[in-house]
Amino acid sequence: MQRRPEMCIVNRELVEDLEPLVGSQAEVMQRLGISWNSWIKIVAGLPVRKSVGQRLKERALAQAASVQGLKAKFPCSSAPDGINRAALDNAFMFPAANDAEPAPRPAGYGLRGVRRARSFGMCEGAAH
Repeated sequence: MQRRPEMCIVNRELVEDLEPLVGSQAEVMQRLGISWNSWIKIVAGLPVRKSVGQRLKERALAQAASVQGLKAKFPCSSAPDGINRAALDNAFMFPAANDAEPAPRPAGYGLRGVRRARSFGMCEGAAH
């Protein structure tokens, strides 16, 4: 039996702040090291592989000083760039449930764009 990969969910409160780092569909891989499809899942609040979340976190932390939203959410007057990186690191992602059986795919799983993913995420958030 194959071992299922560890999954995580990127903190939804940080997604909007990360959007300026993404750029276009063609730039997301170069800028953040993740695919456009992974970004769509992140925007929708769906689980991604932990390795994808880690890679996104590493690249986002490296560029965090250029993101005003992250500076506002994680202020640190003693840090050279004004960001409490330990707090940002801890808040960046959460483990997803890793059940033995694969979770059923949501009705809106055919997400192709950020707008649709965002609206899917809002519906999911309202249901919880």
